[in-house]
Amino acid sequence: MEQCQKSGKSKREFCRDNGIPEKTFYYRLRQLREAAIEQTSKLVELEGPVAAREGMLRIQYRGASLELPENVDIDALAALLRSIQSC
Repeated sequence: MEQCQKSGKSKREFCRDNGIPEKTFYYRLRQLREAAIEQTSKLVELEGPVAAREGMLRIQYRGASLELPENVDIDALAALLRSIQSC
């Protein structure tokens, strides 16, 4: 992945020039992203109900609650929710 970034080429060009099937490239990229999410994501159990605060986004899923700032990075949030959904 680093070599691809450093090459300045598109992912398609990099794969073609290095004999890597694109599907394999994207499969490995997904594995790396999921591993990174697992290493950095930790859920903290809350005791009792917690009131939502102004300027915060609250997500409840399977009995868990997650409170984030309204301006949270939407891509990071989507990745987090996908990882939780696969559990």
